This record gives sequence, structure tokens and C-alpha cells, in this order.
Amino acid sequence: MTRSPHSRRKGVRGEREVTLAFEAAGGKVLNLEGQGDQLVELNDWVFHVESKRQEVIQIEKWCHQAETERARDFYVPVVVWRRSRQPWRATLPLAAFLDMASDGLAE
Repeated sequence: MTRSPHSRRKGVRGEREVTLAFEAAGGKVLNLEGQGDQLVELNDWVFHVESKRQEVIQIEKWCHQAETERARDFYVPVVVWRRSRQPWRATLPLAAFLDMASDGLAE
């Protein structure tokens, strides 16, 4: 399916918003949005980020995409998504979330 120019611009804007949010939290963006995989390093974790600004939520499809497209097994696949005029949300594997949470408790 071919995406329209408007849809592509909306997607790049969404990726930029997500990048800025990671940077504001102290993250380091390891590549540019719209240029393939979006990788972000934050607190000793490397995230393979799939950013989605869509009205129709297809979270299982997006999670599968993030999991299969990551370049390294130790990258945490995360889908950051939102509908129009809604807050950004993040979806990641429970095991990764629990590892991050336990790291925070140990510090």
C-alpha cells in the first residue's frame, strides 16, 4: 500500500515528536527519524522505536514490526503511538519493562 505525501509527513512529524520526548528525558538518538530504524539510548538501554501516528490502532501488527525489524536481539522493541489529539503511549514487552523497573529499584 502506497502512503500519501500527507501521511509520510505526518509520520515524520510523529517520529520527531517522539525523538524530542526521548531527548528531553536524557536519551541519545542514534540515528535520524525517517531514515530507517529509529534507535534511542536511554539509561543503559537501547530501544528500537516504531513511532505511529494513526487513527486505526493495530498494536499487534506494530509490535511484530518492532520485534522483527530490530537489528540486535538486545535492543528493546518499543512501539510509541497515538491518535490525533491524544497523548503518546508506549508498548513494549513485559519482560523488558520488568527488567527496567527492577534496575530502577536496585539503584
